[in-house]
Amino acid sequence: MERHEFSALIGRLERQADDNPQFYAMKVGALAALGYASIFLLAVIILVTFWYTFSPLLSGERFRAPLVVACAVGLVTLVGMIRALWVRIAEPAGLRVTREETPRLFEAIDEVAAKIGGVRVDSVSVSAEFNACIVQTPSWGIFGNYRNHLEIGLPLAMVLTIDELKAVIAHEMGHLSQAHGKFGAWIYRQRVTWHALESKFSNPVGIFDQILGAFYGWYAPYFYAYSFVLARNHEYVADRAAANVTSPAAIAAALTKLELAGRFLSEVFWKRLYDQVERQPDPPYKPHALMPRAFKAAEQQWARPDWLQQSLRRYAADDDTHPSLAERLAALDIEPATPVHDTERSALTLFNPATPSLVKFFDDEWQQDTAPKWRKRHTEIAEAKAKLTLLEDAENAALNDKEVWEKVLLLLEIDRDMEAMETLEQILSREGEYPKAHLLMGRMLLDRNDDRGLKHLLLAIEQDLELTDEAGRAGYVYLMRRGREKEAKRFWGKAQDLYENPRHMRDSLTD
Repeated sequence: MERHEFSALIGRLERQADDNPQFYAMKVGALAALGYASIFLLAVIILVTFWYTFSPLLSGERFRAPLVVACAVGLVTLVGMIRALWVRIAEPAGLRVTREETPRLFEAIDEVAAKIGGVRVDSVSVSAEFNACIVQTPSWGIFGNYRNHLEIGLPLAMVLTIDELKAVIAHEMGHLSQAHGKFGAWIYRQRVTWHALESKFSNPVGIFDQILGAFYGWYAPYFYAYSFVLARNHEYVADRAAANVTSPAAIAAALTKLELAGRFLSEVFWKRLYDQVERQPDPPYKPHALMPRAFKAAEQQWARPDWLQQSLRRYAADDDTHPSLAERLAALDIEPATPVHDTERSALTLFNPATPSLVKFFDDEWQQDTAPKWRKRHTEIAEAKAKLTLLEDAENAALNDKEVWEKVLLLLEIDRDMEAMETLEQILSREGEYPKAHLLMGRMLLDRNDDRGLKHLLLAIEQDLELTDEAGRAGYVYLMRRGREKEAKRFWGKAQDLYENPRHMRDSLTD
């Protein structure tokens, strides 16, 4: 299903759900049950065949031998289908911790579980992600017997208070508790299960995977779309459950910090570290050991009103079940506020006495994974700068198209983006068609919130129809994330028109 088709379907389903919520929930339940229909139908057929084959023996009639073969074939088919549907969902990859290692963390989890009711946590792990989640893994494939694995990102605990982390844990448990009702919790699990099954059948192994993949390849995307509307509503329900366990202010502050501190990590903290790869042959410091101090020292860089306002204006992506920050705060009846970083009540203390060893573990893991890539990247940049020096010795006018394009790529490789854009403009001012240059210029302009990039994306499609999907999606996502849904659909329509009728060209690009 294409992105624009999915968006249109979601919009239509949201209207159906608003018009008649109960009937819509029944439709989703019926669609969820359809996923089991193939295997249960076959099981019924086999049972009927067994009865028809062997029931004559009870009344002394002759044995119907030919039907034994049918029973055997049916039984083999049933076993094959069950094995194919025995999907496995990986447990969290974080570091497993025990009650003895982190007693206060387990006390907090027990407190939340007791208040929210109906949720058992079978294991707890800690990761290096700025996130928290509960992963359910079925012991019996699509037939259930789920185990619940809670994973908490150590960086997240570094920026949240104890109450805020409890609110996040309560939100995750809320997806599985009676807050959703049994039906809602079941739908939540089915989304995970059918998605895992679709992923499994995308790389079929054996005849049963191929046969079932044809059905579930069609079924899973449609179930995902139909349950999407309920899943987005479930986020509000889970937020309310978290507010009941802690307070509306705690979950609101946690949601705000997830947005702002998460942005700080990706755009400032990690960027500053990786920007040093050009000058340093090895990583200059251990990031996780520095992270708590960075959150405190740079509080004014991330807990800032302008970033908050930008987050509040951002719309939820059309393929994301999480509502926007503004929608979630409004549902909690909480006024948006710039968060406060309170180190005295830091959730990181819940991990004591294991905190130092956890920080060291993730730093060692990061170092082991990153150091070889860092050295390789350092060498590549040095080589790129040497090649670039040769090209910069010549005027752009003296370089052929291939050499100018190489210069653009080299400038990008060493993060001299503005110079790369200037060189791109020189390429595009030349006679001829340069679709990849238009695509790159379009993406770079959109990254700077410049709508002129949309025209370059359409020109890229015009000059190379194979770029239709990539360029079309880039423009569509850019507009959708800014809440410009009508413009996004119009842009996608133009991209498709260019693909289907290339003669519609330049006059339409400025409409």
